[in-house]
Amino acid sequence: MNACAFCAIAAREQPAIVIHESGAFICFLPLEQEVPGHTIIASKAHHQSMLDAPASIGGDFIGVCQYLANHYRQTRDAVAFNLLNANGVAAHQSVMHLHFHFFPRHSNDGIDAWPVLPRR
Repeated sequence: MNACAFCAIAAREQPAIVIHESGAFICFLPLEQEVPGHTIIASKAHHQSMLDAPASIGGDFIGVCQYLANHYRQTRDAVAFNLLNANGVAAHQSVMHLHFHFFPRHSNDGIDAWPVLPRR
């Protein structure tokens, strides 16, 4: 397997600011945050996308999201969150390792996280 930055972070071979860790996931701050608290949730094991990841890690993922929501509620007064995930190049997946972007949200923060989709 080629070098994978997220595998290196999970193995603690690459430095990162880790916010939380569970059995199947590691949560860390990206080098460039889109919004304050923007956090990457990456699988510890190398899975390219949701298509090759075991369904059994789904419960752990929900727990991680709940942890981050509560963490950012307490530390940044966040009241909601958005998740972003891309599976495959056509969906703009840039790192071929299963990961999600977690964005803490505040009322009236001016962020429109819903994409404008073309009508067909």
